[in-house]
Amino acid sequence: MKRAIVFLFVAVIISACVDEISESYKEALKEFNEFRGTNFSPELKVVDTNFVLTHWGSYAESEDLFYKAMMILPANYSFKKAKEHDLKSFVAFVWEGKIYVVKENFNKEKFKRTVFHELEHLYQERFNISSDGTFDGEKAKAAAIEGDARLISKILAKEPLERESLMEIDEDNAYYILSSIHYAYGYNLALEVYNRTGDTIYLLQNPPKTMEQVMHPEKYFNNESFMKMEGDRLGEAFVFVFLAAHVLDSSAKIAAEGWNGDSYYLNDTGWSWKIAFDSEKDAIEFETAVNLMLMKLGEKKEDGYLIKEKYIPQIIKVERKNASVILQSNFVED
Repeated sequence: MKRAIVFLFVAVIISACVDEISESYKEALKEFNEFRGTNFSPELKVVDTNFVLTHWGSYAESEDLFYKAMMILPANYSFKKAKEHDLKSFVAFVWEGKIYVVKENFNKEKFKRTVFHELEHLYQERFNISSDGTFDGEKAKAAAIEGDARLISKILAKEPLERESLMEIDEDNAYYILSSIHYAYGYNLALEVYNRTGDTIYLLQNPPKTMEQVMHPEKYFNNESFMKMEGDRLGEAFVFVFLAAHVLDSSAKIAAEGWNGDSYYLNDTGWSWKIAFDSEKDAIEFETAVNLMLMKLGEKKEDGYLIKEKYIPQIIKVERKNASVILQSNFVED
């Protein structure tokens, strides 16, 4: 009898909680529709982190090699673990026209703001927010999408609108910072657009093309271009984190700011990365910073720096040609 009473009590609590979530969701939906002049009514689904991992936990082996070869993750670190850690932090998401809330990360006090954020993602679907498919281009696209949603959710939740800054970057958090860097910089760009125009529609109609534009709003408004090359483009944000993982953030920031385009290739034997800069002075700043970084991580050899111990064994050669710097890596047997 006592056991039956306990089950009944738990059922009542769960029912009350679901009712509370449902009521809060309806309130948030009404407020958002009034703000955006929409008539959204998406279904709300509550899932767990296993659902997220099942649907988005897969990855290509090239991703694992990329982050380890670029010394963002140690050679013996499980990329699967890193990716799962990232996915397990999901609070909510929009998928197939529905709003999903991850119950392990549910926060009662911030629930309405979460709903506002996801509804703004639905609103964004009416705009052509696209990219050129490069690493940098995809980051810039994500910055527009997440930055806008974060700002609008804060406005509707009546929270202070203040610029955000990154935490200090080091070897242990470089992957996490890189995987989420578009959130902070994207929000700051959205805030700048909002302060200048009174809304974020301009940002959605004119998404940034590069993370350089995202990180430097004045370059976004000036539509600053870059030198286009063959190969993948990693972008200024990657250059910054690549350096900041191993040298002072302030030095990394200065060395990355002169970015003017890049070309990256990776295969089973190594990688090559050509980075163009705005001036020869900017190229020298990067050359200096990357040499300091490689001296810290490896041993100087005639043909470059031998990287061992913590990271994938490789020899990295640094060569500057006027306003460009070329990094050439060859994997070696441990």
